[in-house]
Amino acid sequence: MFFEIIVGKMLLGISFFRTFAIGMYGRKIAFALLLVAGSLTVNAQIDDLPRTSPEAVGMKSEQVSAFFDSLLAYPRTEIHSTIVMRHGRVVGEMYPAPFAPEFPHTQFSCSKTFVAAAVGIAIEEKLLSLDSRLVTFFPEQTPKIISWQLAGVTVADLLTMRSGFVVDTKMRNNSSQWIRDYMAHPMNAYPGKLFQYDSIDTYLLSAIVQKATGKTLLDYLNEKLFRPLNIYNVKWELSPEGICTGGWGLYIQAESLAKFGQLLLQRGRWHGHQLIPANWVDDMMTLHAKNSKGEGYGYQMWMCDYPKAACANGVYGQYIVVVPTQDVVVVINQCTLSAGKKELAYIWNTLFKDMRNSSYNPSESYAQLKQRVYSLPLLEGDSTTTQLNDMIGKTYQLSDNPLGWKNLRFHTVDSIEIADTAGRKSMVALGFQTWKTSPLNSYPLNARYRVKNQFSTINMPFHVSACYAWRDEELQMKIHYVDWMASVLLKMNFEDDNIRIVAAENYQQNPITFQGKVL
Repeated sequence: MFFEIIVGKMLLGISFFRTFAIGMYGRKIAFALLLVAGSLTVNAQIDDLPRTSPEAVGMKSEQVSAFFDSLLAYPRTEIHSTIVMRHGRVVGEMYPAPFAPEFPHTQFSCSKTFVAAAVGIAIEEKLLSLDSRLVTFFPEQTPKIISWQLAGVTVADLLTMRSGFVVDTKMRNNSSQWIRDYMAHPMNAYPGKLFQYDSIDTYLLSAIVQKATGKTLLDYLNEKLFRPLNIYNVKWELSPEGICTGGWGLYIQAESLAKFGQLLLQRGRWHGHQLIPANWVDDMMTLHAKNSKGEGYGYQMWMCDYPKAACANGVYGQYIVVVPTQDVVVVINQCTLSAGKKELAYIWNTLFKDMRNSSYNPSESYAQLKQRVYSLPLLEGDSTTTQLNDMIGKTYQLSDNPLGWKNLRFHTVDSIEIADTAGRKSMVALGFQTWKTSPLNSYPLNARYRVKNQFSTINMPFHVSACYAWRDEELQMKIHYVDWMASVLLKMNFEDDNIRIVAAENYQQNPITFQGKVL
């Protein structure tokens, strides 16, 4: 445990340092520290992209700083990482503590855009086509009677979310035969006519890629895309059928997302090699359909309000924004409950302000930008309480709760032991007015926990960073699952041998209350 706490502190320090240490000397120091940090960084591909100042590429450090501040200030939002690139170079990046560039992040529907890239590569290799019919890939799983609507579903229809299937978000919670059951699913439109956003359309594309190539989507992308981009620390959840989930489930680092965004910006070309056909990238970022709100959709990408810009977009605010006219890529990982795409407006209205094609003279604002330290809010209050001695050494058995915790034991003022419902135990360090990072031998909070095969291929331990404070005899703990997307604020009240806990998860509107009793 002591080692893990030290590693956590080192990662925290690295995160602070690296956020703005963009010069070559700073990168060498950060790399040396990372080697010492050990297991959390073995597979990290960080500092692989070139760095420079905003001024060198015609931007202003003041606007990059204002963009970061705008993201951090938005209500009901926790920013986990942000990267800004122009002309192929990183000009600003932010990993508010306790997050760090080494930690992967789940991408939700940002995953879809990678599926579209794989489809384009497979088409270039003559393994399938836009006109290929869904039913021809899975004849053994089609219904006995194939409707004329089902017979008409093509790869192009799936790419543009116009398959015609009635959207059913619960099927993946109840079925283990997703292909069979969805092809037997009701249809309410002729293929190619009605836009209906459906993650199972993307899953079917993943299944088609696997059938056409003989490799899972991830294995295919590893060979064709990720390895050439020097991306190794990437995982993808599998369905009960052994197929990458496609529409969600990608688990990857922020800088790797930035590489992919830059690859799209360069029309699929990387270091002299054409990884994705250029015309296919153009098609991905071209309007093919619109939803009921008039928002445009390409091949598994959304059209942006800014001219010719497109983005990968995942729920709770994951973004890869590609802006060809400005030669800009922006990556954001976060968890937000605020409605709308305010991050995109910040890009156009704040980040792009005073941007030009020629460079600016070096600015003192750049030095200030490099020195800034970002952190998500720490808890305020006292470090101890009169109740503390009564709690130390006690184990509380908890009622059913969304955290999946069964027992909670207080070892010291800043250390708790958690046992989950599967019997796995973890020691979690709590920082007072600082973050402490620990491994977690349990699955993190998950907004999609009902989906079958959740967390397949994603091995434990996960990692949590936590802080605590006492306020009016109430123990408060903030726990961030730093290599996932979730966090929880716990408020604990004690009376005799009982504990009452109010848990507010960052992806839920309303907190949940549960109880505990000393064993």
